[in-house]
Amino acid sequence: MTLVGAVVVILNKRDEVLILKRPDTVDWAPDKWAYPGGKIEEDETPLTAAIRETKEETTLDVRKLKIINLILDNPIAPYYTRHYNGNVQIDFEHTDWTWVARADIETYDLAPGVLKLYDWVLQNG
Repeated sequence: MTLVGAVVVILNKRDEVLILKRPDTVDWAPDKWAYPGGKIEEDETPLTAAIRETKEETTLDVRKLKIINLILDNPIAPYYTRHYNGNVQIDFEHTDWTWVARADIETYDLAPGVLKLYDWVLQNG
């Protein structure tokens, strides 16, 4: 399977995860909460796409990304990290953002795979 995108699960020191709300105008997961990420551009690796997309969407500089070893329904490369610099400022591609704990994340209208990735990181990361 050819990978077309990359996402990053970012956890803070309290094991809360950063999620972004997608606008209702997009084709995939409109009005749902998801992770920073996006399409892999030509001549770009999944890792560099994950770093670039996170910077564009949140202004955060992420580093020490590790792969999440899960088979997903979508052809994306999932990464996670606890290492980032900066303060979250979302771009035009999202309407809101939050850090959310595992105990509260299921109260959000999540995009497919969000909970599965978060649980994997909490158990393995």
